Formats: sequence, structure tokens, C-alpha cells
Amino acid sequence: MTNKNFYYAVSAAVGFFFVAMAVQGCDLQKMIEVDVPREVQKAIGSEETITLSDSRYEWDRWQDWVRSNSEAFARNIEDGNERVALIENLTAMGIGALGEVSNTFPGGAVVFSGLSLLAGWFLKRPSEDRVVAKEKEDSYNAGIEKGKAIASAIKDAVAEIKES
Repeated sequence: MTNKNFYYAVSAAVGFFFVAMAVQGCDLQKMIEVDVPREVQKAIGSEETITLSDSRYEWDRWQDWVRSNSEAFARNIEDGNERVALIENLTAMGIGALGEVSNTFPGGAVVFSGLSLLAGWFLKRPSEDRVVAKEKEDSYNAGIEKGKAIASAIKDAVAEIKES
């Protein structure tokens, strides 16, 4: 009887050894899936679910997308501000030059007044810089909050997967 118990114990140890080797050879991160939020899927062209081993790559792609689009948006805003400043300077120079000579030809005062009114549409309002800066800050903060919410959802999904 003792020989039977010995053989059972050795057989169980060998079986456990082979099962342990098989499990160690498996990449468990490729077996666990992570849900990707819809906004992230649309932005980076990801699938609805990805494996945990691919999640770091997709996370890096998401961060690169947010960073590059934020920089592009900031550049576009800055370019727009530069164009507005150029137009304002040219308009101010033209009005100044026209104002000096408008009295020397008939109807010049009326033409100058009309052009001044037209140029006034292109000039900044007194609080416009502050409003644009506030809108830019609000947009940036909204993007950061959305990114944090998505990151939190991904983190929670990974934590749920690890718990189960």
C-alpha cells in the first residue's frame, strides 16, 4: 500500500510539474482583454477590445494623439492671432495714411469715414484677448478632463481584469 501512495504522490508531482510548465509558457497578458472606450477607438483607430499586452502600445498611441492634436490646435490658434495682428496693423497704417490725404480731394471725408467704419469691423474688441484666452484654457481643461476620464476607465477595467 505504501508503494501505491508513493506512486500516486510522484504521479501528482509530475502532473503538477507539467501543468506548471504549460502555464508558464503561456503569455497570460495575451489572454486578458481590455475594453477600449469609444472615443479612444475613434481617435486612434483601435479595436473595441485589446489584449493586456497590447494596452501599453495603445495607451502610448492615445497620448501621442492627444499631444499632437493639442499642439496642432495651439499652432492654429497662434497662426490665426498672427494673421489678425497683421491685418490690424495694415488697416491702421492705411487709415492713418488715408486720413492725412482725405481732405485734399472732393468727398474724401465721406470716403474716409466709410473706410474707417469698415476697418472697425476688423479691430479687436477691448476684452477679446481675455475671452480668447479663457476659451483656449477651457478647451484645454476640457480635453485634459476627458483624457483623465478615459484613462480612469482604462485603469478601472484593467483592475477589474486583474481581480477576476
